[in-house]
Amino acid sequence: MININENDSLVSLKVYEPKGERQIKYIATTKEYFDEDNANSYFSTRIEDVEKDLMYILPFQYGYETQSEYITSQLLRKLDKTVIHGNIKHIKKINCSENEVREHGQGQEENYNSQLKYYYQD
Repeated sequence: MININENDSLVSLKVYEPKGERQIKYIATTKEYFDEDNANSYFSTRIEDVEKDLMYILPFQYGYETQSEYITSQLLRKLDKTVIHGNIKHIKKINCSENEVREHGQGQEENYNSQLKYYYQD
C-alpha cells in the first residue's frame, strides 16, 4: 500500500507490471477523512478495473486503518472469483476533507448496486 498526503500528486504514480505471477488487475484509490469532533474515520474508494476499463465506487462510509482494503477485497472477490490480494494495488490518501471524501465516493444513482453497495461507472 502507498500512503499519499494532500501535497502529493496522483499523476506522478505509475504502476509497473511486476515480474512473475503477480499482475495488477485493480487499482483502488481511497481517500480518508478523520472527524476530530467525534473521533471517527471515514473513507470512500474508487476501484479501477485495469483490464475492463471500468470503475467501481465505494461510497462514503465509516471505517479506519485497513477497513477500506478489506471492503475493497471483499467486493472484488464477489465480482471476480480469481482475484487475489496481489492483484490489487491499494493507494490511500489520508487527511482529506469531508467534502473531498464524499465527492470521491459519489456515483450516478441509476448505477448503484444496492445489494453489493457500490456504484458502477464505465
